[in-house]
Amino acid sequence: MNRLFDLPLARPMPDGWLHGLLFVSFTLHMLFVLITLGTAVLAVYFFVRFHWGGGLPQELELDRRILRTFLAHKSLAVVLGVAPLLIMQVTFAISFFTSVNLLAPWWMCIIALLIVAFLAFDILGHGVETHRPYHLFVAIVALSCLVAVPGILAAVLVVVENPDKWQAIALGGFRISGPPAVHWLFRFLHVLGAGLVIGAAYHYFFTARMKEGKSALLRWMTAGLLLQILLGAILYVSLLERPDPAALVALIAGAVGAGLLLRTLLAAAFCASSLSFRVVVPLLMMVLVSMLLTRQMIQFRKIVPLQRAVAANAVEYEKALLPEAPGALDAYRASLSFSYNDAETIYFRSCAFCHGKNGDGNGIEAKNLIVPAENLTAVRTTRPYLYRIIAGGVAGTAMGYFTVYDLYQVDDLMAYLSDKCGVLGEPADVPAPVSPQAAAGAAMVYAGTCAPCHGEDGGGSPVSKGFKPPPPDLRAYGLMPARAFDVITNGYPGTMMAAFKDLPEDVRWGLVQAVGLKRRAGN
Repeated sequence: MNRLFDLPLARPMPDGWLHGLLFVSFTLHMLFVLITLGTAVLAVYFFVRFHWGGGLPQELELDRRILRTFLAHKSLAVVLGVAPLLIMQVTFAISFFTSVNLLAPWWMCIIALLIVAFLAFDILGHGVETHRPYHLFVAIVALSCLVAVPGILAAVLVVVENPDKWQAIALGGFRISGPPAVHWLFRFLHVLGAGLVIGAAYHYFFTARMKEGKSALLRWMTAGLLLQILLGAILYVSLLERPDPAALVALIAGAVGAGLLLRTLLAAAFCASSLSFRVVVPLLMMVLVSMLLTRQMIQFRKIVPLQRAVAANAVEYEKALLPEAPGALDAYRASLSFSYNDAETIYFRSCAFCHGKNGDGNGIEAKNLIVPAENLTAVRTTRPYLYRIIAGGVAGTAMGYFTVYDLYQVDDLMAYLSDKCGVLGEPADVPAPVSPQAAAGAAMVYAGTCAPCHGEDGGGSPVSKGFKPPPPDLRAYGLMPARAFDVITNGYPGTMMAAFKDLPEDVRWGLVQAVGLKRRAGN
């Protein structure tokens, strides 16, 4: 990670404004995420309790009210989540996109999980009163899918905050392990605990109408807050680095708010009194804002220096490229004037970098190929077969398909290759006579060794259908004798064509003659 490059693009606004917008949008998003999570847990709890646990009619009415609100705040949670994602893409592109790609399979699962969760909760909402036996399964699926989403998001944020662990995550099979995994687990549970508190508080003030319902929700708030305090202490211990003084102040403010809120909840529970909206909601927001502010400060401590390093590298990279810019622009402008209706231009633009300027297979990229580019001056094939190769490519090689060119352009290219390299001619005769004994030996070798792949007639066999690259159709594709002898002797790198240098030389020339006869017979 010592060489980071990026385009030095101008920000739409100063970084301070972007950071502030990120915090505000993420806070609003998390508020409705936590309400949605709390609603889901409470809805499933009261649903299961009434239908399978002997719950009271009042609990069924409360469950109906809770489920009725699910659509609104889950929609707000999803819509408000777009803003922080967009801001992170603009502000911290390297950190965000690297983390998402490291956890890409899980990240993509969010779509399916949300679809299944929302559909399952819709089924549950219609079955509040007329439940069926399968509704218990639906409730479990709905809650499991929804709860998994913040777990994935928490994992992505843990990766964002630890750029020094990116290489280890990639080498470890794209999984978080060690201390970051422990931190992720308690962070995920901390989010669930916050969901219980915020969700129960929301329904306490806006949904519950009867005293029994408010009492149940008060118990959920208290239990969730105790869980929050415990998990918050563990989270602090599991931090990979201690927070700086500013983050520590925000953390202490959140802890004070949680303590005051717990005192308020316990007082209401023991005195059997109602909670005050004017007291509880400000304390809840104090805790939520403090916790999120602490988290953002910890994140920025890691990713802001990385972003600055990327920006500095981008500036230096731009300076290094600046002297080359005029020449590159001139070359680009010159390329616009090229006519791709000219066969020579097509060859030099699409073929020469592998096959070479002269068609001898020595292009500037040839050395990088596993399957070498063929020496076109040694190829002898038919027009239909050559067209198939140009238009369809050769599987398993760097020879791609060139459907970007129309029929007339390919016809002109084939004519150019024929004039330049003679590719549409027929193979020359073997330079030295082949004795009857060598020809007979070559026939035996072909039948026993070559035919299983090339076929008796040279058109391939069932065995070679799955080869990548496949063997050429010897009835339509041949090589000049010297090149054919070299391939038989030394094999063809990157293909199933092995070397047969142990065969007697006259038998190898006999094979060259036999293959050439198949090419002529194919006409």
